Amino acid sequence: LVDRLENIFQELSTAEGLHILNISRFEEPYRSTNFDDRQRISEIVSETHLKTRIYLMFGSVSALQQMLYAMDDLELLSNGEYVIIYLEPSYTYLNPDDAMMNYFYRATLYTVEEFHNYPFVNRIVDLSRSVLAIIPSPVTFTDKAWQEFWEKVNQYNAQPPFNFFNPVSNSHIGKYPVVNRYATYLYDAVMLYATALHEELQAGGDPRNGSAIIGRIFNRRYQSMQGFEMQINEHGDAEGNFTLLTRQRLVDSRFNLTYGLIPSAYFIEKNETLPGLLFKRGLRVDWVGGKPPQDEPECGFRGEYCVDQPSYAVEIVCGAIGILMLIMAVVSFIYYRNRKYEQELAGLIWKINPKEIQFHPCTGYDNLGGSRVSLTSQESADFSSWIVDPHGLGVYRGSLVAIKEIRYAKRTREITRATKIEMKKMRSLHHDNVNRFIGIIVQPNFICVVREYCAKGSLFDVLLNENIKLENMFIASFVDDLLKGMIYLHDSEIRVHGNLKSTNCCITSRWSLQVSDFGLSELREGQIYMSQDSQLMGLLWTAPELLRESVDHMQPCKGTQRGDSYSFGIVLHEVFSRNGPFDVYYEDSLSGEEILKNIIHTPYFRPSLALVECEKYISDTMIACWDERPECRPDFRQIRMRLKMLFKGIMKQNIMDHMMGMMEKYQSHLEELVEERTEELKEEKKRTETLLHRMLPKVVAAQLMQGKDVVPETYDSVTIYFSDIVGFTALSAESTPVQVVAFLNDLYTLFDRIIRQYDVYKVETIGDAYMVVSGLPIRNGNQHAGEIATMALELVEAVKAFQVPHKPDVACLLRIGIHTGPCAAGVVGKTMPRYCLFGDTVNTASRMESNGMPLKIHCSESTKLALDKLGGYLLDERGLIPLKGKGEMRTYWLLGKQEAVVSSRPSEANVEEPLFSSSRFVRPCSKQA
Repeated sequence: LVDRLENIFQELSTAEGLHILNISRFEEPYRSTNFDDRQRISEIVSETHLKTRIYLMFGSVSALQQMLYAMDDLELLSNGEYVIIYLEPSYTYLNPDDAMMNYFYRATLYTVEEFHNYPFVNRIVDLSRSVLAIIPSPVTFTDKAWQEFWEKVNQYNAQPPFNFFNPVSNSHIGKYPVVNRYATYLYDAVMLYATALHEELQAGGDPRNGSAIIGRIFNRRYQSMQGFEMQINEHGDAEGNFTLLTRQRLVDSRFNLTYGLIPSAYFIEKNETLPGLLFKRGLRVDWVGGKPPQDEPECGFRGEYCVDQPSYAVEIVCGAIGILMLIMAVVSFIYYRNRKYEQELAGLIWKINPKEIQFHPCTGYDNLGGSRVSLTSQESADFSSWIVDPHGLGVYRGSLVAIKEIRYAKRTREITRATKIEMKKMRSLHHDNVNRFIGIIVQPNFICVVREYCAKGSLFDVLLNENIKLENMFIASFVDDLLKGMIYLHDSEIRVHGNLKSTNCCITSRWSLQVSDFGLSELREGQIYMSQDSQLMGLLWTAPELLRESVDHMQPCKGTQRGDSYSFGIVLHEVFSRNGPFDVYYEDSLSGEEILKNIIHTPYFRPSLALVECEKYISDTMIACWDERPECRPDFRQIRMRLKMLFKGIMKQNIMDHMMGMMEKYQSHLEELVEERTEELKEEKKRTETLLHRMLPKVVAAQLMQGKDVVPETYDSVTIYFSDIVGFTALSAESTPVQVVAFLNDLYTLFDRIIRQYDVYKVETIGDAYMVVSGLPIRNGNQHAGEIATMALELVEAVKAFQVPHKPDVACLLRIGIHTGPCAAGVVGKTMPRYCLFGDTVNTASRMESNGMPLKIHCSESTKLALDKLGGYLLDERGLIPLKGKGEMRTYWLLGKQEAVVSSRPSEANVEEPLFSSSRFVRPCSKQA
């Protein structure tokens, strides 16, 4: 078991970047009365305390106590520099008193009243402040199901053939349940198997097929009898559910102590390798010293970080005197020349002070550590999100610069002399088609490479931006610029690019291409990426032999000139296909990892030429650059000779005229694009206003669009309509949810078409309830009662002819209630605001509906009086009826009307046009790249 635990933590240390400095062992079971056992614990502390700060301990509680005593004897726990993380996977936590018994003074014979009077008790309580104990999550004792389960377990244990009994049933701790987790484990195991067997039988499977049954148990979450969720992983192992115990103040303790170990936090599952830690409300770790201990002293375990730099002043002076005595003139010249060179390497030129750069967020860029992804790339191809690198934009000495971050998992790599020399050479490069290297910013966990800023982004962005029309002249110009830059780079002291890809080909504001992000291969070793996909996709331009020579294929070897030729072939394919590298295979659902494996292990796996429209000499050049044998690939001068037919148009045309022509075409295209987007914006604004008018009254919507607050208003007299469908609950129970939605949609569409012909406002619909009001927000005198009454009569007639779509033989019975009176109205809420009505009139109208009858219109006396004033309406007295919360009220049935009274008005359209109809508003879609 110890060897297995050691292997597990070695694997975790590698995956999570942890450092295990020492592994010590002691014999178990540990005997606190045995001098050799106690001495072994003390030896471990003595041997390790100078080279560690965090102890991870497995073992018995007695061993933990001795560990605390040994560390306290060396005065290690007084200032909060050390902590012990103690794991006890078999411990069962009952309550704070139980933890006190087990952790502080296990197996003691003292009485409860005597515990707090003994010095060793207070000592161990104080020392436990430096302990973090991880145990299985406590069983939920208050859970009724668990209590019933445990009662049955105890009953069966006491019966033959077991005949077990509770040894502490009559003791002072008998009030606590005797917990044995193995009983719950056995119960969970049987229930898991039974559930899987049941599911297999339900699926028509063979109950003797053990593999199928076990397969249903793998990767399964289940509710354990312990009171919380557990999970079976892909290996069939039950993953534990653990709790963190820390020393906290006790509210009530039978041991009369102020502090004790109690559950303080729970480990929760996350999508990462290790779970997260969720603390209980109001609880935190009470660290000695007020903060967590560091894993390493500030000056290092051996003081290596605080060693003063040795002074060479004496040696330099003595040497200088000796040299001056021998050859004063020659040595002075050599000294001056070497001194100047070393100063340049030491950082006077390539090293940039972060304070000299002002970071500015702008379109497409974030501050340091953000990601640069063009809008076009995001819309046109998911592929682009795999390969973009972290970028930023800043101002350095008055000029815009591009900043690329190289981040590391641990500390920043040491800048070697070879890298310093390389950066000095890079700063000396000057060519129109080579992006200028300015310097680097060194930070604790990352390095920022600062280069000249190119306004048009990368070649990758331009190729995937379908709004940019690339004519042959554009393409030829880009390819020519790329070849010129690479020829210059290969002829320079740098010799190799090593990272050539379309994302590292920058486009300036004058539409000139510059190669960028070359060199610094040592600094890229150990670099971490935003995601594994981005790292994999970034390798699709790398030559196969470089990938094969690397240890893990994820960090390719240093580039070569022939490797650059291969990368150029991939870029050339991108230019003429306007797709990302190996995009055809990506469309065939191959992942980046699968494509990379094919490149490494398949003798000739290259991008497809089936969809590339170009001359044969161009495709032949691609194939030559992709040759599996590096020595057979052409160099960049030979590539330029192969493509000389492509550059004839550039040679004949004046360079300035060509540039001006490209700029004019691009400007014209931008104007068309802006005009198109403006029209889309207007249409979008119109749709938004229409949607708001359907949600709120037009008067209220207009106030909200003007930024004004809608003040609640009181109305002296309005008429409110309520209706519902008789038998809707029974009908819903016999129908599927989709059928109910379709039925209500058809019915309310009919209602909406009718009420648009009246001066009314639909307040809301809740299920089968339909609420309408007249007389607000725009007052209409005494007409509101007539508007609602005539509308209700028409709704009754319409619903008689309505058929339930999925039950045509079932009649739709509408029950209507109407009441007239005062009310208040206003907008409620900021998120999804609602125009709501308040007052007793609303409640009374609802009571009129609920006490009505199918296909009848139930009116209050106030509504009857309002209709009598208008005249022309036929009502029949129902009599006095009791209403909930209102007492007895005299009510009436509305039977009909005369032609001369309020009638419907023709609406603008019988059917409202859908807001999101594709025929009304069509956005241009980008082709998937």
